[in-house]
Amino acid sequence: MIRLSDLHGRRVRRENGEKLGRVYEVHIADSRVTALTCGASGFLQRLTAARSGHRVPWEQVVKVTPKEIIILDKRP
Repeated sequence: MIRLSDLHGRRVRRENGEKLGRVYEVHIADSRVTALTCGASGFLQRLTAARSGHRVPWEQVVKVTPKEIIILDKRP
């Protein structure tokens, strides 16, 4: 089982190694994680309520390790 606090601040990268930054927000619906907002633009989105952050749907998450979250290479 993963706690929300375990996801917040964790590094995010694609399977190909591309770094996307750290998780700044975890989006929840019906008690389930639906998306992660990460990277510098994600941090600005959190501060300003802008819609331009890097949002990763939870379905793209391949693996969660103690140090990082790995997502699919393809972009939506």
